Amino acid sequence: MTTDPAIFLVADNCFAIKRWIQPLEWMMVARELGLSFVQASTDNEFDALYGDPSYLEDWVTNVRRATEETGVQVRSVYTGYQTYRTVGMAHPDVRVRRRIIDGWLKPTIDACAELQAELGFHLFAYPEEAMQDARRYEQTTEWILDGLGEAATYAHSAGVRISIEQMYSPHQPPWTIHQARECLAAIYERAQAPCYLTIDTGHQVGQARYRRPTREQVNRAVADSDLSDAWWGSEATHRMVEGGERGVPSGSDEITAALERDRRFFADEQDSDLYEWIRQLGRYSPIMHLQQTDGTGSHHAPFTVRTNPTGIVHPMKVLTALRESFSQGTEAGMPVPPDSVYLSFEIFSGTADTRREVLRRMRESIEYWRESIPRDGLSLSELVVDD
Repeated sequence: MTTDPAIFLVADNCFAIKRWIQPLEWMMVARELGLSFVQASTDNEFDALYGDPSYLEDWVTNVRRATEETGVQVRSVYTGYQTYRTVGMAHPDVRVRRRIIDGWLKPTIDACAELQAELGFHLFAYPEEAMQDARRYEQTTEWILDGLGEAATYAHSAGVRISIEQMYSPHQPPWTIHQARECLAAIYERAQAPCYLTIDTGHQVGQARYRRPTREQVNRAVADSDLSDAWWGSEATHRMVEGGERGVPSGSDEITAALERDRRFFADEQDSDLYEWIRQLGRYSPIMHLQQTDGTGSHHAPFTVRTNPTGIVHPMKVLTALRESFSQGTEAGMPVPPDSVYLSFEIFSGTADTRREVLRRMRESIEYWRESIPRDGLSLSELVVDD
C-alpha cells in the first residue's frame, strides 16, 4: 500500500494540436519547455478510430525513436475531443459500444503496453432518453460498467494502468464524489482488476448548478410555481412543479418523493469543491489534469500572472490535499493507491493564438508549478513539509 507517491509534472500535448504533430516535434518542444514527460492526446494524430492501423504502429515506433533522441518519455495517452463528443460505451446500439471497446480501447491499450505508458479516457455519456427513464438509466449504467470492466481486465493483462476522467454534469459520469467511488468499486468487483480516476482541477464547476432543491424551494414552487432558482432534475418533476396539464402544482410531499427517487440528477455541496475531491479520491488518481480556473468555468486556462490572482488552483494546496488523501490508505474493494502521480497540464490554446503565445503560456505555467515541485520524482513527504 503506497502512502507516499512520487510526483511528476507532465504536459498534455493538446497544446501542440495542429501545430507540432509529429512525435519528435512535440517532444522537442516539451524538452525546450523543461519537461521530461508528456501525456499524448489522441487528438494529436493518434486516434484508433480514424488512424490507419499501420500508421498507428509507425507512430509508436516514432515515439520510441523520439524518446531516444530527446530523452522525453510518453508516460500516458489520453482521449481528446474526437471520442469524448459521443455517448460511446453508453450507446443503445451494441455495435457502437463494441466498436469503442474493440476498435478504440483495446488497440490503444496495446499501444500503451508497447510504450510502457498508462491510458486515461472518457468514452461515455447518458443520452437524454436514458436520463429521463430510471430503468433505461440503470441499463445504460450496466453497459458502461460492463465495458469498463472488460477494459480493466484487458489492460491489466497487458500491464497497462487505466483511468477514467471525472466530469461535472449528470449525464457524464462520474460527476460526484459518491458516484466516482461507487464506479471504481463496481469496476474492481467486475474485473478483479483496477481502474483509476483522473481528477481535473477545473471539473468541479458544474455541480453547483445541479443541487437538489431545499424544502423551502419546494414549498415556494408549490405556492407560486416559481421554477427560477432551482434545478428539478427530471422533466417529469418539472411538470409536477409547473402543474402539468392540470395547471395545478403537485404537493410538497409528492415533489420531495420525486426528488428522492431521482438522485442521479443531483450533486452535493462537496462535489463543487476541488480540494474535497482530492482529499477523498486523490489516492486513486495517478493522473491529474491541471488547469487554472476561477471556479466559474472549465476553460483549461494556463497558470499565469493574469490568471493566478483570481484562480482557485494553488500548487501547494493541491499537494497538501493529495498527501491527506494518501495518508488514509486503501478502502475495502477499491484499487491499491499508485506509487506515482503525474500532474498533467491540460492547457488549451485558441486557433488564432500565435505559437509564441502558446509556448509563453506553457512555459509560465510550468515555472509556476516548479516553485512547488522543483524536480520530478520527489515524494509527497518531501514536497509537503509540516511547519
